[in-house]
Amino acid sequence: MLIGQSINKRLKIIIITLTLILATIFVYIILKSVDTKLVSAKEFSNILNRAKIEKIYIKDDYVILDTNKGRYKTLSSGLNLNRIYAKYPVAKYKSSNKTLTALAVFLLLLILITLILLLNKRENGSKNITIEDGIKQEPITPQQITDYSVNFKSLAGIEYVVDDLKEIVDFIKNPQKYKEAKIKMPKGLLLVGPPGVGKTMIAKAIANEAGVPLFYQSGATFVQIYAGMGPKRVKELFNEAKKLSPSIIFIDEIDAIGKSRDLFKSDEREATLNQLLVEMDGFEDSNILVIGATNRVDVLDNALLRPGRFDRHIYIELPNLQDRMKIIKHYLQGKIHTLDIKEVAKMTSGFSPASLEILINEASLNAFREGRNTIKMSDIEAIKDRVIYGKRKMQLLSKEEKEIKASLQAAKAVCALWLGFKFDKVSLLSVLNIDKDGYIYSKDTLENLAKVNLSGYYYLYKKYNNIFSITKDDINSAKELLNITNSMLIDNRVDIEYLKEETISLIESLDSAINRVTKLLLENERLNYNQVKSVLDEVF
Repeated sequence: MLIGQSINKRLKIIIITLTLILATIFVYIILKSVDTKLVSAKEFSNILNRAKIEKIYIKDDYVILDTNKGRYKTLSSGLNLNRIYAKYPVAKYKSSNKTLTALAVFLLLLILITLILLLNKRENGSKNITIEDGIKQEPITPQQITDYSVNFKSLAGIEYVVDDLKEIVDFIKNPQKYKEAKIKMPKGLLLVGPPGVGKTMIAKAIANEAGVPLFYQSGATFVQIYAGMGPKRVKELFNEAKKLSPSIIFIDEIDAIGKSRDLFKSDEREATLNQLLVEMDGFEDSNILVIGATNRVDVLDNALLRPGRFDRHIYIELPNLQDRMKIIKHYLQGKIHTLDIKEVAKMTSGFSPASLEILINEASLNAFREGRNTIKMSDIEAIKDRVIYGKRKMQLLSKEEKEIKASLQAAKAVCALWLGFKFDKVSLLSVLNIDKDGYIYSKDTLENLAKVNLSGYYYLYKKYNNIFSITKDDINSAKELLNITNSMLIDNRVDIEYLKEETISLIESLDSAINRVTKLLLENERLNYNQVKSVLDEVF
């Protein structure tokens, strides 16, 4: 097969070279042969007397004259033909050798171009055959990860997800217990979070704790340029997993194949996604868990997110101060150091667990280069900027930016709780996510939600006498809520000025609580609902 392809390639190069040469000759002949100038009878007679005559032809109603300076023609009716016949030999016009040569070259060009097209077609066909043959001879075997050093104890900084993970492991290890209780095992687990927070580590830990094989595939490996190959790879992946059931399939960057079909059109990706949905619907009793990982849950197709597919979602955030301290301690195990771990954690707000691992490793290397086996704070200082501004650029907050973000989030959290809304947590590194049960909201509920969105904006203005870009999304959300409210009303539309006055009055009354929650956020970077509630209970 390879020898045939090599011969085809050389033959193709030869044919293309000949084609270019003949094309150049053809253009030259055409340019030389079509340059016939139409002149008057008087001009024609002058040329006869002055130029060196090579040939004279009679063609239909024209007399054609070949000279050393070019070719000319004129109507025969304006000439004294007898005089020309007497002085010059005149012949009937025949196609010149140039014309015949041009025609021959043109035909050769057509033949060569046809050969090139046929070779291309054959080459493409052979590629398809080779790929298909390769797959038949060596079926795709997904990578099986067997790194048993990763377990739940090693998931430093993300202990808050471990309880959910333990239940998943119990489902895998004891399926009969749940079957007898008429409880279905989740088919899919979706891990959502920014890059570097440990989604792959979680998948490994689940597999190792359950003692089952983990078949790892990146979503990008299913995106194929050959039609039908993506679905084929999905089918083979599930077939392999079924052979070793119970097992886990981990699809990293699942958004590569799972993008919404309404927003992103691609026949091959849609076919691949459809095959994934079919496979997930078809292993009811095969004891296979599919884990997907993404940082773009907003672009995933709804069919992936509905019950029966990815039944459970786990959100992993960037670590807060306490989490970072645990992660740093974990990566310092077995290393000699004199680091102030809390101080290092404070310096690294916005770092993911992966970036903290890089930081400690780079600090170790810096100490090693200087001939020391002890990591010092000077090593952290020396390489921190390299980690921040290198290939893995992190978003770090200055002291002032932290205070602004903490004030914004504290105002929204306190106002939300005061107005009766619930939330899981408030964080310095993410937006406040208010629980909104149901789809039917009263006018008062919509107004109160708008006040929560505006509270951060007006609290920052009150505190700093300035406005900040981070409130842009909140303002847009408040305006949207106001529009929805007014669309419900026939009379007495709600005015933005009314909401402004109500919100300012609210934050004035809650100022003491907001200030205390701000300080707690700066210290801990993340507070749960009960911690915020306890502040309000103490103040009021």
